[in-house]
Amino acid sequence: MVLSSLLVLASGLVGSVEAATRDEWVGRSIYQILTDRFAPPSDTAPALTTPLAEVCDVDAQTWCGGTWRSIIDKLDYIQDMGMTAIWISPVQQNYDGLTEYNFAYHGYWVTDQRYLNPRFGSAEDLMDLSDALHDRGMFLMVDIVVNNVPSTDDPETSVITGETLAAHNLWFTDPAMYHPYCAVDYNNATSAEYCWLGDRKLALIDVNTEHPTVVTQFEIWIKDFVNTYKIDGLRIDAAKHVPEGFWPPFCESAGVFCIGEVFGEDLPTALRYANNMDAIMNYPVYFGMMDAFQLPGPANISSLVEAMTGVNNTLPDTHALGTFMENHDLPRFANTTVDPQSIFTALAFTFVTDGIPIVYYGQEQGFHGIADPSNREPLWPSNYENTTTVQRIGVLNSVRAWMNETGANWRGQTFNAASATILSSDDKALAIRKGPMLSILTNRGSPPVNESFAIYDSGWDKDTVLIDIFSCEEFIVGSGNSFVVNYGVRGGRPVVRSLFSPRLVLPCSTRG
Repeated sequence: MVLSSLLVLASGLVGSVEAATRDEWVGRSIYQILTDRFAPPSDTAPALTTPLAEVCDVDAQTWCGGTWRSIIDKLDYIQDMGMTAIWISPVQQNYDGLTEYNFAYHGYWVTDQRYLNPRFGSAEDLMDLSDALHDRGMFLMVDIVVNNVPSTDDPETSVITGETLAAHNLWFTDPAMYHPYCAVDYNNATSAEYCWLGDRKLALIDVNTEHPTVVTQFEIWIKDFVNTYKIDGLRIDAAKHVPEGFWPPFCESAGVFCIGEVFGEDLPTALRYANNMDAIMNYPVYFGMMDAFQLPGPANISSLVEAMTGVNNTLPDTHALGTFMENHDLPRFANTTVDPQSIFTALAFTFVTDGIPIVYYGQEQGFHGIADPSNREPLWPSNYENTTTVQRIGVLNSVRAWMNETGANWRGQTFNAASATILSSDDKALAIRKGPMLSILTNRGSPPVNESFAIYDSGWDKDTVLIDIFSCEEFIVGSGNSFVVNYGVRGGRPVVRSLFSPRLVLPCSTRG
């Protein structure tokens, strides 16, 4: 399928490549990459002391050879889906030895932020990746680890000293720059902020982010890092494990969009961190989506409705939230859901609701690893096929871009400016209005069933012509601004309708 006519619209979202702000990120879509697993070693791969595995076995938890230059080699694949930004795993120096959990191929065991990880390339390679993205009008987001540093010493029997810290090649070697050991209790907010993550096999020493030297050094470093490599955004790992007061000056020093990982469904905790950075990952709605669309599963649409309502009523800004159905810490959706229409529905949901949609690499290829490490598969065995999901992502990205052009609005609101509103729902479906787009999502699954879902106040006048972006069928709004979705032929497909326009050219090979 050729998407060139559509992708001109998507790639038109070109903003400043310096100090990219929240407003410049809203409207984009992000492709998440684990650098080691996205593309095979390029010709300029660095020499490694630990050889690469001949076959990338995810259970071995070792390096498979992906680099920043490997990503450059495959940018066409990402951009052809209409993705307008990438988020790459941490780029800083990591613990480089064997542990009880094997090796730090993922990049999250950062020892010293001041240096790059030579496993993934050189400073020139990272700069070239940044430049290659900006040349395409795309943004670069980098994962940042501030909360902790790794240690292979048993925290219950070892004492932190300057010597042990130096032996682990850590940036900060004064014990006062770390919190004393306590095993984290995730149900206690104070413990979550001050105690150590990890376990006795691999401890993650909690950095004292109230120590003035630590605070100052981090702010100096992040400003220099962002400016040197022209970084457009930061994804903050384990954001809720750092007292929230650390983040405003840190993100101000960075000068770019900051989105934090606040794992869990607790809205008061989400609010504390959403108020101290640009945005957070929308975990509350993720869990609601899982309840609603995974089959077999709860099939609980009301859980998603409640999550969306709670987030809309609690968080100050829903438009910049990270919306996702997979990431490196979660089971692949295809592992928890056997029904292909339900997978399609969950994908569509992440694009038609509020927030910045995030696609985790391999999601578009139907990968189905259940959890770490099996959800961190190498992508290259897929041959980067032009799957149906790849095509559907392209359609969703292109329609979102079209809806934000001048004139593509509903009652004066573009897609980005409008807030997603639930028009109606029952135990099997819900209808979401977001500006010029109306989506009807169901958990009925693939089998055709003699059932329907009616919308009685669509917001469009009687006789208005609508088009379904997947089937390309035209629909006429009936009396009372109503229309009906029938599930007797194609089963529980997602239905996404917008005003018909001759400028909205859709590739109908992606029929639902």
